[in-house]
Amino acid sequence: MQTGPALALTRLMMKALTPYPCPTTPPFCPNPECPFHHPNSKQWNYVHAGTYRRHKPPYTVQRFRCNHCKRFFSTQTFAASYWLKRPELLPEIQRHAVSGAANRQVARVLRCNPSTVDNHLARLGRHCLLFHRHMTRDMSPLSDIAFDGLVTFEVSQYFPFEIIAAVGRTSSFVTHFAEAERRRSGKMTEIQEKVRERLESVVGRADRKAVDRAVFEVLSETLEGAIAAVAWSDEHKLYPRVIARLRDIEIDHRTVNSQKTRNAQNPLFEINCLDMLLRHCLKEHTRETIAFAKRRQHSIYRMAIMLVWRNYVKLRREKRCRETPAMLVGLTDRPLEEEEVLWRRLFVSQIPLPPLWDDYYWRRVKTRAQEVNLEHELKYAF
Repeated sequence: MQTGPALALTRLMMKALTPYPCPTTPPFCPNPECPFHHPNSKQWNYVHAGTYRRHKPPYTVQRFRCNHCKRFFSTQTFAASYWLKRPELLPEIQRHAVSGAANRQVARVLRCNPSTVDNHLARLGRHCLLFHRHMTRDMSPLSDIAFDGLVTFEVSQYFPFEIIAAVGRTSSFVTHFAEAERRRSGKMTEIQEKVRERLESVVGRADRKAVDRAVFEVLSETLEGAIAAVAWSDEHKLYPRVIARLRDIEIDHRTVNSQKTRNAQNPLFEINCLDMLLRHCLKEHTRETIAFAKRRQHSIYRMAIMLVWRNYVKLRREKRCRETPAMLVGLTDRPLEEEEVLWRRLFVSQIPLPPLWDDYYWRRVKTRAQEVNLEHELKYAF
């Protein structure tokens, strides 16, 4: 449960009256290298430095200058639409990202360039990573979870990867997720085996420890602060080895045969339901799709948007339900709108991220089949 300043900030965020409300007075210096960058900084001095006009609301923006680091900024610096030419697209693209539409189809509906959709999705993904970490920083750990992995692919079926996630069994709250590249396995023809060998000779093989690291981070972040917990999974041989590494938590690991009927009586129902939503709402994970992910990094961004939508926006059940998973764990008191998720800009310098999520934010996930893999290096932007 959130208490104190975190709860007050959450309630303030949910009282937003406009899509992109900017603070009338700057709460801190946006320069990460300034000692007054922390929100709780006292004795911070700044001066007004004029205004400038823009073509989108707010039409007049107040500028400031920090008296310590001498950097200029404005009220728009603290908005989620910072540096965007078409800020009205941000919440719309967030809605379409979980509607089962591919990027080009979203661009046609919104009448914008496909590259605009790509860039907005990347910004939204980074924002959603920070938003979820901010909302759960004072959350009590769950004691009854289910976790599993969903196998999909990027570029082609010769480059599979797995999305591991953990879900609260009594709330449907998705606590954490991580991805891990895998080597193509299963039944293959002789020609397919030769193609796999040829590709691996050119771009290398998938990291064998990737799944191990992903499962460990998901469980350690989900159960951080817990003394004892019950964890349900299928009979994957890797899971007991990873759980044995979590020495500070007493985990009762229970397994279910993956061939068991996946209905509401199945202990893994919540994680199976999440996998179903991923297949249904994210186009790149649909079976036999032509909209498969071209880069694993962008698939992660969409997964982050999906996590926030599932936890804070969507109701837990479609029928006879009025609560979101976030409401059931005490993080919010009502479903949020996309505009409320984008209430203000969040700074990565103020919200610590776990190792894998730090790589996701800074776009360090490499697609081996692609020659060019650019990292996110914008210092003063998302």
